[in-house]
Amino acid sequence: MGKRKKDIPTDVVSGVRKTTVLYRIFSFAFIVIASVCIALNVWLTPTLRWGEIVTCSLAYLLWLGYIILKDNAGYRIRILSGVAGAVLLIILIDTFLGFSGWSVSYVLPAAIILLDLALAILMLINRRNWQSYLILQVAMVLVGIVPLVLIRIGIVTQPLVSDIAFLVTVFMFLGSMILGGRTARIEMKRRFHI
Repeated sequence: MGKRKKDIPTDVVSGVRKTTVLYRIFSFAFIVIASVCIALNVWLTPTLRWGEIVTCSLAYLLWLGYIILKDNAGYRIRILSGVAGAVLLIILIDTFLGFSGWSVSYVLPAAIILLDLALAILMLINRRNWQSYLILQVAMVLVGIVPLVLIRIGIVTQPLVSDIAFLVTVFMFLGSMILGGRTARIEMKRRFHI
């Protein structure tokens, strides 16, 4: 039988309500501030899209707050969501400023390297369960291919950082597989049924 609401300690319920109310207040403030910024932007400086930059930045902060306050989001999801949201925000800022490509040439590959380093640190910290990070490394190899595709289609004009990011990702995955030996092979078979 499930617990009824009256069986849950009141301090837990009040804490959940406080964070929900706080998040709703921030959401309302976001709507008001974003509306004012976009209106001022349209009226005062329509050629520079700073209102959209402020709105996207506030949306990112709101998203980050949601991910941090969410009870069932693990630390892996929080890290990945935070970095992915930051990269998306920077790409949007680059787009609003005329898209010179610096966001995909430098920031995207740097974020991939940052996530690879974070994975390495997490694997060292959680040595007993390091093999659970192999699936994230496979995902990072796939994400590392994205800048290479952007190079091929001509969006990324400075390929050095993208190439380095891909190599770091591949070497980290290969190192985990080689150093992990039988444990890594068992984990890959378990995850991918091969």
